[in-house]
Amino acid sequence: MLSVATWNINSARLRLPIIEKYLEMQAPDVLCLQEIKCQEHQFPAEALAKLGYE
Repeated sequence: MLSVATWNINSARLRLPIIEKYLEMQAPDVLCLQEIKCQEHQFPAEALAKLGYE
């Protein structure tokens, strides 16, 4: 079964610890974040890649 999580995060940078905790606890196959409110170069892609989300 494939699990997909969608989240209207309203600032990915400020809520990174919450995102990381959620991913560690729930481990969805796909994570979709809306309203990240940051430029591409500010997005915490490296931190999420360490958890397996690229």
